[in-house]
Amino acid sequence: MWRTSAFLSVSILAMASSGCSTLIKQSYYGVKGASGKFYEVKVVDSATLTQYKRVKFAPFTSGLGEHVPEEMITELNGRAPEALAEAYLFYPEGKTLRITGNVIHYTGKSGLAGSLGNTIGGRDECVCRMQLHDDETGTLIGEAVCWGVVKSAVRRGADELGEGVGKGVAKWFEDRFGEAEVEKRRADLKPKVDDEEDDKE
Repeated sequence: MWRTSAFLSVSILAMASSGCSTLIKQSYYGVKGASGKFYEVKVVDSATLTQYKRVKFAPFTSGLGEHVPEEMITELNGRAPEALAEAYLFYPEGKTLRITGNVIHYTGKSGLAGSLGNTIGGRDECVCRMQLHDDETGTLIGEAVCWGVVKSAVRRGADELGEGVGKGVAKWFEDRFGEAEVEKRRADLKPKVDDEEDDKE
């Protein structure tokens, strides 16, 4: 009898521990939101890349036809540039890179289903083939696969995936610029706390 009780006690503790771990992970994913990743296909020369001060996005396209809902394309066009802008890597003026993106893999949901989320432990992904072109000549500068991943059971949907793709693009640029160039650009571009306080006064 005591062995049965002991086994049940251990089983209950194990399930409680597992459930607690899942809740902790979901809390983390809920705060973090979408994450972005990249895999470089055509390596960007760092010296060449630093010559570019400004970027602009061409409209995203889908290589999967109707499998990718229009909402996903709309959110990519809006959220990906926003996520890159929030990384403070490019100036408003100067030599320009044109970024093109084509969806090559998609496992997300749109509309109400995407907003409400899926079962705990699931994940949504949007993978895009991204290319960098000189805006004047059209010359291909670099290429990478960038994707957004959402693991939260609450924060899901096309908007989150669009942001994740933008984060992946930002990580790609950070990697190719190098730490010194990233720090320099952010020092130039990030709002200064002291200036903001002076404005309030």
